[in-house]
Amino acid sequence: MKLQTDIRTWQSQSIPGSFATVRDWENFGCAYPAPKLVPSIWVKLFNPPTAFSFEEAWLLCECSDDKWLAWIPDYGEILLSKDEFCATKS
Repeated sequence: MKLQTDIRTWQSQSIPGSFATVRDWENFGCAYPAPKLVPSIWVKLFNPPTAFSFEEAWLLCECSDDKWLAWIPDYGEILLSKDEFCATKS
């Protein structure tokens, strides 16, 4: 039996509005200042890949300086740029 991995990539639209202030980030549910990103934490997606997917993702591993492999419930694995998500408050 051969195991096949399906990694989907998705180009997000630009984030609506500008998250310029601490209050904006906090209202969106982002931790400010942002904690160090590590595997096995939940992050908030600015623009989920589909209208029916969850708005949070579980970070699996860092792929490069600005890309993370993540898992979205009921969607699957996805490659995200750091500007597509923020760490949520714990």
